[in-house]
Amino acid sequence: MGTFSRRRFITVAGALALGLAAPVSLAQAARLRCFWWGNPDRDRRTKAVLDLYSQKNGIQIAAESIGWGDYWTKLATQVAGGNAPDLIQMDYRYLFEYARRNTLLPLDKLLPLPDFNANDRNGGKVDGKLYGVTLGSNSKALIYDTGVLAKVGVTSIDPAWTWDEFARIAGEISRINPGKYWGSDDNSRIEQGLEHWLNQQGKSLYDADGQVAFTRDDVAAWFALWDKLRKAGAVVPPDISAVNTGKVEEFAVSRGVAAMSFSNSNQLVAFQALNKNSLAISTFPREPGGSSGHYIKPSQLMSVSARSRSPEEAAKVIDFMVNAPEGVRLLGIERGVPASAAARAVLVPELDAPGKMQLDFIAQVAETAIPLPPPPPKGAGEIENLLRRVSDSVAFGKASVQEGAARFHGEAVRVLARSSA
Repeated sequence: MGTFSRRRFITVAGALALGLAAPVSLAQAARLRCFWWGNPDRDRRTKAVLDLYSQKNGIQIAAESIGWGDYWTKLATQVAGGNAPDLIQMDYRYLFEYARRNTLLPLDKLLPLPDFNANDRNGGKVDGKLYGVTLGSNSKALIYDTGVLAKVGVTSIDPAWTWDEFARIAGEISRINPGKYWGSDDNSRIEQGLEHWLNQQGKSLYDADGQVAFTRDDVAAWFALWDKLRKAGAVVPPDISAVNTGKVEEFAVSRGVAAMSFSNSNQLVAFQALNKNSLAISTFPREPGGSSGHYIKPSQLMSVSARSRSPEEAAKVIDFMVNAPEGVRLLGIERGVPASAAARAVLVPELDAPGKMQLDFIAQVAETAIPLPPPPPKGAGEIENLLRRVSDSVAFGKASVQEGAARFHGEAVRVLARSSA
């Protein structure tokens, strides 16, 4: 996943000041530009919505999409160069960063969102102002191949299942075709996985002041959990997990080498589009009787550039996406469960099995969900990449669990200190 730190922002801005800016897109000639990260299914749906709005309102909207890994670097370049898109798909982890740099437009007066509940509105607010409109709600989820789990006698997963049960099931699956197919992806290197596990322990990744809220011992326990699973052959080996940069097609389930992958509930649609076998979603495993660790967040938000020449029109496009029945139907549930009750009512009769599963999953998670945590601080993107590097070094045997934990914790503290200086 990509990074967007203050240092990166300043570096890009400095390069542009020296005349090193990338060529301006020809799409500037259009009245509005919309930029998002996604996958083929999301791209198709978003373009369809933009095309329909254009036809109904007689304006042009240039559509541009790119993968998550390159999205934030390209967006930072465009923003620093004064060439930001009018409509910017935003992630919760970067919303505060962009809003506090005055690169996003407050939308309170343009989009009152009367059908959104307080939680959904607050997910797009920074310092009391609305800077992003959620396009759907999601939560972390385990995505699994139902047919493969059935082979080891698992026809459904109890929402309160434990890490021991996960280890047993993954191990049994790995023994079906040893060395060629495994029970699960290795989630030790994914920041969302570590955060979720910390939430289950009553802790968090970062505190409200944007500092590290976990200890070296916490990291060691997390690495040890996955080291044990790896040595038992329950999860994919490091040469398979190390190529996963967060794209749906790179997860072990999509590659056909494991039965379970850890991701987000809204991505079930994209996973299913790549898989012939039927998939389902479940909560993460937890400690016996412990917290689920799940919270509900905006899967993506849509924001308007503070430099847009047509902010009212851009806001109308967002309104069309989240409130107009035609727009709601075209976007569907790929970006998550719509925040608007009216939008959900439009979709429910038309949902396919994965869509209904996602809707039910969010309703189930909501029953025990913990509060939405503060967004990650400046430098969090660098820490996200750091976790991958350190976890991989442990997985490949280049560092012990304790050495990896000390390195990750120490460098994470230094990154945040440097970013906040």
